[in-house]
Amino acid sequence: METTTQTRSPIGAASIFVVLTAVAMWWIFLIDGVGALMVPEYTRGAHIVRALGATLFAVPLIALALRYPVRRSWADIGLERAGAGLRQFAAGAGYWLVPAATVLAVAVAAGWTEITVRASAVETAGVLLGLTVLVLLYEAIPEELVFRGFLYTALAGRWSPAWSVCGQAVLFTVFGVVIGAAASSDRIVLFVVFAALLGALRAVTGSLWTCMGFHTAFQVTAQLLVGDHWSQAELADPDGTISALAFVAVPFLITAALLWWRNSRARRGTGART
Repeated sequence: METTTQTRSPIGAASIFVVLTAVAMWWIFLIDGVGALMVPEYTRGAHIVRALGATLFAVPLIALALRYPVRRSWADIGLERAGAGLRQFAAGAGYWLVPAATVLAVAVAAGWTEITVRASAVETAGVLLGLTVLVLLYEAIPEELVFRGFLYTALAGRWSPAWSVCGQAVLFTVFGVVIGAAASSDRIVLFVVFAALLGALRAVTGSLWTCMGFHTAFQVTAQLLVGDHWSQAELADPDGTISALAFVAVPFLITAALLWWRNSRARRGTGART
Protein backbone atom coordinates (compact mmCIF):
# COMPACT_ATOMS: atom_id res chain seq x y z
CA MET A 1 0.00 0.00 0.00
CA GLU A 2 1.00 3.61 -0.50
CA THR A 3 2.97 5.01 2.38
CA THR A 4 3.70 8.64 3.10
CA THR A 5 6.40 10.05 5.29
CA GLN A 6 4.74 12.35 7.79
CA THR A 7 6.78 15.53 8.20
CA ARG A 8 3.95 17.54 9.72
CA SER A 9 1.69 17.11 12.69
CA PRO A 10 -1.13 14.66 11.94
CA ILE A 11 -4.68 15.90 11.55
CA GLY A 12 -6.27 15.93 14.99
CA ALA A 13 -9.18 13.89 16.30
CA ALA A 14 -11.20 17.10 16.76
CA SER A 15 -11.02 17.82 13.04
CA ILE A 16 -12.17 14.28 12.25
CA PHE A 17 -15.12 14.64 14.63
CA VAL A 18 -16.13 18.07 13.32
CA VAL A 19 -16.01 17.02 9.65
CA LEU A 20 -17.89 13.76 10.24
CA THR A 21 -20.55 15.43 12.38
CA ALA A 22 -21.04 18.31 9.96
CA VAL A 23 -21.41 15.98 6.99
CA ALA A 24 -23.86 13.68 8.80
CA MET A 25 -26.03 16.61 9.94
CA TRP A 26 -26.05 18.16 6.47
CA TRP A 27 -26.96 14.87 4.79
CA ILE A 28 -29.84 14.40 7.23
CA PHE A 29 -31.07 17.84 6.19
CA LEU A 30 -30.64 16.99 2.50
CA ILE A 31 -32.64 13.79 2.93
CA ASP A 32 -35.33 14.84 5.41
CA GLY A 33 -35.29 18.63 5.22
CA VAL A 34 -35.44 18.87 1.45
CA GLY A 35 -38.22 16.28 1.47
CA ALA A 36 -40.19 18.35 3.98
CA LEU A 37 -39.63 21.59 2.07
CA MET A 38 -40.46 20.12 -1.34
CA VAL A 39 -42.28 16.77 -1.43
CA PRO A 40 -41.52 13.60 0.58
CA GLU A 41 -41.69 11.39 -2.53
CA TYR A 42 -38.81 11.16 -4.97
CA THR A 43 -38.72 13.84 -7.65
CA ARG A 44 -36.03 14.74 -10.14
CA GLY A 45 -36.02 18.30 -8.83
CA ALA A 46 -35.38 17.18 -5.25
CA HIS A 47 -32.59 14.89 -6.50
CA ILE A 48 -30.93 17.83 -8.24
CA VAL A 49 -31.24 20.03 -5.13
CA ARG A 50 -29.73 17.32 -2.93
CA ALA A 51 -26.89 16.66 -5.38
CA LEU A 52 -25.98 20.33 -5.65
CA GLY A 53 -26.31 20.76 -1.90
CA ALA A 54 -24.00 17.80 -1.20
CA THR A 55 -21.09 18.97 -3.33
CA LEU A 56 -21.52 22.69 -2.56
CA PHE A 57 -21.29 21.83 1.13
CA ALA A 58 -18.56 19.17 1.06
CA VAL A 59 -16.03 20.99 -1.13
CA PRO A 60 -15.80 24.18 1.00
CA LEU A 61 -15.90 22.10 4.18
CA ILE A 62 -12.90 20.01 3.12
CA ALA A 63 -11.11 23.10 1.77
CA LEU A 64 -11.49 24.70 5.20
CA ALA A 65 -10.49 21.52 7.04
CA LEU A 66 -7.33 21.34 4.91
CA ARG A 67 -6.28 24.79 6.08
CA TYR A 68 -7.07 24.72 9.79
CA PRO A 69 -5.60 23.81 12.19
CA VAL A 70 -3.01 21.82 10.16
CA ARG A 71 -2.38 23.05 6.64
CA ARG A 72 -2.68 20.44 3.89
CA SER A 73 -3.07 20.59 0.11
CA TRP A 74 -5.56 18.84 -2.18
CA ALA A 75 -2.69 16.66 -3.39
CA ASP A 76 -2.22 15.44 0.20
CA ILE A 77 -5.66 13.82 0.08
CA GLY A 78 -5.07 12.19 -3.29
CA LEU A 79 -6.29 14.80 -5.77
CA GLU A 80 -3.73 15.38 -8.49
CA ARG A 81 -4.18 17.81 -11.35
CA ALA A 82 -7.08 17.26 -13.72
CA GLY A 83 -5.02 15.78 -16.59
CA ALA A 84 -3.64 12.88 -14.58
CA GLY A 85 -6.83 12.80 -12.53
CA LEU A 86 -9.04 12.06 -15.50
CA ARG A 87 -6.88 9.09 -16.48
CA GLN A 88 -7.02 7.81 -12.90
CA PHE A 89 -10.81 8.33 -12.85
CA ALA A 90 -11.15 6.24 -16.01
CA ALA A 91 -8.93 3.54 -14.51
CA GLY A 92 -11.08 3.46 -11.37
CA ALA A 93 -14.25 3.15 -13.45
CA GLY A 94 -12.61 0.36 -15.42
CA TYR A 95 -11.89 -1.64 -12.27
CA TRP A 96 -15.64 -1.96 -11.81
CA LEU A 97 -17.00 -1.73 -15.35
CA VAL A 98 -14.95 -4.44 -17.07
CA PRO A 99 -15.85 -7.35 -14.77
CA ALA A 100 -19.42 -6.11 -14.26
CA ALA A 101 -20.05 -5.77 -17.99
CA THR A 102 -18.51 -9.19 -18.61
CA VAL A 103 -20.83 -10.86 -16.09
CA LEU A 104 -23.87 -9.07 -17.53
CA ALA A 105 -22.89 -10.04 -21.08
CA VAL A 106 -22.51 -13.71 -20.11
CA ALA A 107 -25.81 -13.68 -18.19
CA VAL A 108 -27.70 -12.14 -21.10
CA ALA A 109 -26.08 -14.47 -23.66
CA ALA A 110 -26.94 -17.49 -21.51
CA GLY A 111 -30.56 -16.37 -21.21
CA TRP A 112 -30.40 -15.95 -17.44
CA THR A 113 -31.58 -12.34 -17.66
CA GLU A 114 -32.32 -9.57 -20.13
CA ILE A 115 -31.85 -5.83 -20.25
CA THR A 116 -34.85 -3.91 -21.56
CA VAL A 117 -34.27 -0.45 -23.01
CA ARG A 118 -37.49 1.56 -23.20
CA ALA A 119 -36.16 4.79 -24.68
CA SER A 120 -34.44 5.89 -27.86
CA ALA A 121 -30.67 5.93 -28.08
CA VAL A 122 -30.62 9.72 -27.84
CA GLU A 123 -32.89 9.79 -24.79
CA THR A 124 -30.97 6.99 -23.10
CA ALA A 125 -27.67 8.78 -23.70
CA GLY A 126 -29.11 11.98 -22.25
CA VAL A 127 -30.42 10.17 -19.20
CA LEU A 128 -27.09 8.42 -18.72
CA LEU A 129 -25.25 11.75 -18.86
CA GLY A 130 -27.68 13.41 -16.45
CA LEU A 131 -27.54 10.50 -14.02
CA THR A 132 -23.74 10.51 -14.12
CA VAL A 133 -23.69 14.19 -13.18
CA LEU A 134 -26.13 13.58 -10.31
CA VAL A 135 -24.09 10.64 -9.01
CA LEU A 136 -20.91 12.69 -9.15
CA LEU A 137 -22.46 15.59 -7.26
CA TYR A 138 -24.51 13.64 -4.71
CA GLU A 139 -22.29 10.63 -4.01
CA ALA A 140 -18.94 10.22 -5.75
CA ILE A 141 -17.38 13.66 -5.26
CA PRO A 142 -18.58 14.59 -1.75
CA GLU A 143 -18.36 11.14 -0.18
CA GLU A 144 -14.91 10.44 -1.61
CA LEU A 145 -13.61 13.87 -0.61
CA VAL A 146 -14.77 13.32 2.95
CA PHE A 147 -14.08 9.64 3.58
CA ARG A 148 -11.33 8.40 1.25
CA GLY A 149 -9.86 11.90 1.03
CA PHE A 150 -9.81 13.84 4.28
CA LEU A 151 -10.68 11.14 6.81
CA TYR A 152 -8.40 8.48 5.30
CA THR A 153 -5.54 11.01 5.23
CA ALA A 154 -6.23 11.96 8.84
CA LEU A 155 -6.17 8.33 9.95
CA ALA A 156 -3.10 7.52 7.84
CA GLY A 157 -1.21 10.22 9.71
CA ARG A 158 -1.49 8.07 12.84
CA TRP A 159 -2.07 4.49 11.71
CA SER A 160 -0.80 2.08 9.05
CA PRO A 161 -2.56 2.12 5.67
CA ALA A 162 -4.39 -1.13 6.45
CA TRP A 163 -5.80 0.16 9.72
CA SER A 164 -6.65 3.50 8.07
CA VAL A 165 -8.65 1.65 5.40
CA CYS A 166 -10.56 -0.18 8.13
CA GLY A 167 -11.06 3.00 10.13
CA GLN A 168 -12.57 5.02 7.31
CA ALA A 169 -14.79 2.04 6.41
CA VAL A 170 -16.18 2.06 9.96
CA LEU A 171 -16.75 5.82 9.83
CA PHE A 172 -18.48 5.55 6.44
CA THR A 173 -20.76 2.79 7.74
CA VAL A 174 -21.61 4.79 10.87
CA PHE A 175 -22.43 7.71 8.60
CA GLY A 176 -24.70 5.48 6.51
CA VAL A 177 -26.52 4.23 9.61
CA VAL A 178 -26.97 7.74 11.02
CA ILE A 179 -28.46 9.18 7.82
CA GLY A 180 -30.67 6.12 7.28
CA ALA A 181 -28.96 4.82 4.14
CA ALA A 182 -27.76 1.67 5.93
CA ALA A 183 -30.95 0.71 7.73
CA SER A 184 -30.71 -3.09 7.41
CA SER A 185 -28.08 -5.74 7.99
CA ASP A 186 -27.49 -6.34 4.28
CA ARG A 187 -27.08 -2.61 3.67
CA ILE A 188 -24.62 -2.36 6.55
CA VAL A 189 -22.56 -5.19 5.08
CA LEU A 190 -22.62 -3.48 1.67
CA PHE A 191 -21.46 -0.19 3.21
CA VAL A 192 -18.59 -1.89 5.03
CA VAL A 193 -17.39 -3.86 1.99
CA PHE A 194 -17.83 -0.96 -0.44
CA ALA A 195 -15.99 1.49 1.83
CA ALA A 196 -13.19 -0.99 2.54
CA LEU A 197 -12.66 -1.58 -1.18
CA LEU A 198 -12.68 2.14 -1.95
CA GLY A 199 -10.24 2.67 0.90
CA ALA A 200 -7.97 -0.02 -0.54
CA LEU A 201 -8.11 1.73 -3.92
CA ARG A 202 -7.07 4.95 -2.22
CA ALA A 203 -4.24 3.28 -0.29
CA VAL A 204 -2.81 1.27 -3.19
CA THR A 205 -3.19 3.79 -6.03
CA GLY A 206 -2.69 6.92 -3.93
CA SER A 207 -5.41 8.61 -5.97
CA LEU A 208 -8.81 9.89 -4.91
CA TRP A 209 -9.76 10.15 -8.59
CA THR A 210 -9.59 6.36 -8.85
CA CYS A 211 -12.07 6.03 -5.99
CA MET A 212 -14.41 8.54 -7.64
CA GLY A 213 -14.31 6.61 -10.91
CA PHE A 214 -15.12 3.28 -9.25
CA HIS A 215 -17.88 4.87 -7.15
CA THR A 216 -19.44 6.60 -10.16
CA ALA A 217 -19.45 3.50 -12.39
CA PHE A 218 -21.07 1.39 -9.68
CA GLN A 219 -23.75 3.91 -8.71
CA VAL A 220 -24.72 4.98 -12.23
CA THR A 221 -25.18 1.41 -13.47
CA ALA A 222 -27.01 0.22 -10.36
CA GLN A 223 -29.38 3.20 -10.28
CA LEU A 224 -30.12 3.00 -14.01
CA LEU A 225 -30.71 -0.75 -14.25
CA VAL A 226 -32.15 -1.76 -10.87
CA GLY A 227 -33.14 1.53 -9.21
CA ASP A 228 -36.73 2.66 -8.74
CA HIS A 229 -36.43 6.14 -10.22
CA TRP A 230 -35.18 5.60 -13.78
CA SER A 231 -37.42 3.80 -16.27
CA GLN A 232 -35.36 4.08 -19.46
CA ALA A 233 -33.60 0.73 -18.90
CA GLU A 234 -34.21 -2.25 -16.64
CA LEU A 235 -32.40 -5.45 -15.72
CA ALA A 236 -34.71 -8.45 -15.31
CA ASP A 237 -33.64 -9.68 -11.89
CA PRO A 238 -36.59 -10.46 -9.61
CA ASP A 239 -34.57 -12.13 -6.86
CA GLY A 240 -31.51 -9.87 -7.08
CA THR A 241 -29.09 -12.69 -7.91
CA ILE A 242 -27.73 -11.28 -11.17
CA SER A 243 -27.22 -7.77 -9.78
CA ALA A 244 -25.53 -9.19 -6.67
CA LEU A 245 -23.09 -11.12 -8.86
CA ALA A 246 -22.55 -8.53 -11.59
CA PHE A 247 -22.57 -5.36 -9.50
CA VAL A 248 -21.01 -6.51 -6.23
CA ALA A 249 -19.50 -9.99 -5.89
CA VAL A 250 -17.48 -10.36 -9.11
CA PRO A 251 -16.21 -6.79 -9.64
CA PHE A 252 -15.44 -6.32 -5.94
CA LEU A 253 -13.51 -9.59 -5.71
CA ILE A 254 -11.60 -8.99 -8.94
CA THR A 255 -10.74 -5.45 -7.90
CA ALA A 256 -9.54 -6.69 -4.51
CA ALA A 257 -7.38 -9.33 -6.22
CA LEU A 258 -5.90 -6.78 -8.63
CA LEU A 259 -5.10 -4.41 -5.77
CA TRP A 260 -3.47 -7.22 -3.81
CA TRP A 261 -1.36 -8.14 -6.85
CA ARG A 262 -0.43 -4.50 -7.50
CA ASN A 263 0.51 -3.94 -3.87
CA SER A 264 2.54 -7.16 -3.74
CA ARG A 265 4.43 -6.20 -6.88
CA ALA A 266 5.15 -2.75 -5.45
CA ARG A 267 6.48 -4.31 -2.24
CA ARG A 268 8.73 -6.65 -4.19
CA GLY A 269 10.02 -3.74 -6.21
CA THR A 270 10.75 -1.73 -3.09
CA GLY A 271 12.55 -4.69 -1.53
CA ALA A 272 14.70 -5.16 -4.63
CA ARG A 273 15.87 -1.53 -4.50
CA THR A 274 16.83 -1.60 -0.82
